[in-house]
Amino acid sequence: MARRTDQGRIINLEDATMQMVVEKGYASASVSEIARQAGVSAGYLYRHHLNKEELVRSIYDKYVKVFDNHIDMLLDESDDLRSAIYGYVSFMFRNANENPRLAKFLHLLVYEPKFDIPKLRMKATRDQCVKMLIKGIKSGEVRTDMTPEDMYIIFFSIPFKLLEVRMEGSMKKGLFSEADTLRVTDLCMRAAG
Repeated sequence: MARRTDQGRIINLEDATMQMVVEKGYASASVSEIARQAGVSAGYLYRHHLNKEELVRSIYDKYVKVFDNHIDMLLDESDDLRSAIYGYVSFMFRNANENPRLAKFLHLLVYEPKFDIPKLRMKATRDQCVKMLIKGIKSGEVRTDMTPEDMYIIFFSIPFKLLEVRMEGSMKKGLFSEADTLRVTDLCMRAAG
């Protein structure tokens, strides 16, 4: 008879993975530490994942897909680019407030040289930047000389940089507010317009 997967253990494994990667870094977090923190054996971890890389990637992919779907929905349903960007920044900051460990985990992996972001993931981001550019040019909110790369620099880097600064506590500590969302949205729109 096939073994049933204990969803509680899987959740503990994901939480422990995020905690160890945030505390020790991607390269230094070990399978044994992750398993110990999750309260499972290393064998249990290997029964569900080939290695640490696959485990980390599965968590990364799961949560990035949520963000991607939300961004795509906003770009499809918003009448203008400002509304879509406001929704995206608001979603990002709200999630960082609700689950700071997840925000740190994802942020760390995006900038971790040893973590290989798949080409399909980068293509999806580029496609979103193209959608932003088209929507912004059609609505008159974005200059016609802008490129998808410019859109990436503006609409992904600016919010991510504030996320990083706030998580480090180097400028200001505390939760993200509506004022932060409005300020970042305005910065992005001014940079593109």
